[in-house]
Amino acid sequence: MNFSEKLKALRKQFDLSQEQLAEKICVSRQAITKWETEGGLPDIENLMAIAALFSVSMDDLLSQEKLVRTVSDYTYESVTEYDISRSSHFDIHALGALEVNLTVTDNEKLRVRLASNVLQTLALDYKVQLDEHQNRMDVDIRRVGKSSEAEGKDALVIFISLPAKYCADVELAAITDVFRLNGIRCPFELDGKARSVYLEGVKGSVSLNCNTDMEICADEMPLVIEVNQINATSALRVPFGAKYFTKIKGKSNRIRFAVDGKPSDSLVDTDAEHCVKIAGMNMELLLDHITRK
Repeated sequence: MNFSEKLKALRKQFDLSQEQLAEKICVSRQAITKWETEGGLPDIENLMAIAALFSVSMDDLLSQEKLVRTVSDYTYESVTEYDISRSSHFDIHALGALEVNLTVTDNEKLRVRLASNVLQTLALDYKVQLDEHQNRMDVDIRRVGKSSEAEGKDALVIFISLPAKYCADVELAAITDVFRLNGIRCPFELDGKARSVYLEGVKGSVSLNCNTDMEICADEMPLVIEVNQINATSALRVPFGAKYFTKIKGKSNRIRFAVDGKPSDSLVDTDAEHCVKIAGMNMELLLDHITRK
């Protein structure tokens, strides 16, 4: 799929007309028609608006790969549930997947849903192993059947729901294209690889330890967001007007600033409660403030 095909497919997937899409990203219908008929590409601001609207990365929009993610239900799935009765540290290991979604809910169950539109033997090929001891819950999502790791990275989507009442803190080790974190208020740490990270309604502290270039999008500022990398360049996109101060640790690390992708002077507020930290070595973080909805 090229960009024009992807844009048309995403628009139809979300049941939008060209006029409706144009209105949502503040362009003309003629611009949408031009992009969908290979008459040109959007500029960087419009690309960011499209990516944010459809919850995909700009890399996904511009690459020649087909987007597998759908907004409808999945053809194949396997669900594991477990009752939680006390505050716990959750240690979760997820194998290679196309997408990992972690959501904190008001119920009292741990729920892991494995889903795919491609992997027909999903229920046989993947196992969720749970191990509860004292105030710790280990969750291990592993491949046990004939499906290859490459197939999982192309077609497996993992949904994990945790009970907010019993979340003391959460650690997740994962290798995935897309990671989504929703509604968490306790400390959270991600180790592994993720190309695109979406933080939605995240109130607590978040630590991202990934030595790959990342695009991080936050719909609001977490209390603390820490990015730990070596030899990587990443972007953190936050709403315009977000207040925060910064801390830089490690060797040869730096933070740059932008508004809607355009270079800007520092937007740090030294009196702010929220904090953006970077650590590691030879890393660069672009803090991009997005004015568009």
